[in-house]
Amino acid sequence: MAIKQWGLDRNMAFVIFEKDDNILRVSLNRKSVFNAVNTQVLKELASGIKEHGGDSNIKALMLFGQGGCFASGADIKELTGLDEEGIRKFHRLREKTFSLLEKFPSPTFAAIEKYALGTGLELALCCDFRIAGDNAQLGVPSSKLGIVESYEYITRLVKAVGPFQTKKLIMSGERIDADTAFKIGLIEEITPPDTLFERAESLLANIVNNSGIAMRLSKKAVEVCTKDPNLFYVSDTAGLMVSSLRAEDFKEGTKAFLEKRNAKFK
Repeated sequence: MAIKQWGLDRNMAFVIFEKDDNILRVSLNRKSVFNAVNTQVLKELASGIKEHGGDSNIKALMLFGQGGCFASGADIKELTGLDEEGIRKFHRLREKTFSLLEKFPSPTFAAIEKYALGTGLELALCCDFRIAGDNAQLGVPSSKLGIVESYEYITRLVKAVGPFQTKKLIMSGERIDADTAFKIGLIEEITPPDTLFERAESLLANIVNNSGIAMRLSKKAVEVCTKDPNLFYVSDTAGLMVSSLRAEDFKEGTKAFLEKRNAKFK
């Protein structure tokens, strides 16, 4: 397993990247503050995602938190010490980082333990799939802190749960449990906490057996449709199909189908 740590060592890095075969595992490592997101976390996360984003061998990314917690939100102590320009810089860095994760070419999974609050929840929303332990708490506590969330964050929430539930989450500021989060579409699956990673690994194993190029191109097509369905009709949809049909994965997939065996994609 190749490990890339953004810091002096594994214990001091705020974000740990571990590449194992076709899977990139990314973990937040500020256990003492429940993985609160500060400037350094964003910088390390952006650097690592940018470095690995061009690796076509990576078929899936899993994001989680060390110490039994996903992410408790932004680092409030850091935010309260910022002046206006500092706040603007933090926002630009946060959006740049989250956009990199959101646009990561391969499927992305968030495995949520304990807390996914505020900025922590937005981080999870940037992933394609979200699975949570049944003890997880999710929410947007900004109104209780006198903070107005960004348009980018609100857009991600609306895409996930619709305008009504978005208003309810933001204006109430209340935490919701995993069951409620599942019912409103904020997460896709609930599992007991002690089997969360076992289930996440099972989902990853299923994904990485599929064609990497087919998944990447399909993800791109879904993103286009989600932003504006009309764009899909004017974009090069034929180009997506041509790209996949000319790839080696297509030859292997169709050959395996005709031979009635499982495909062996690279």
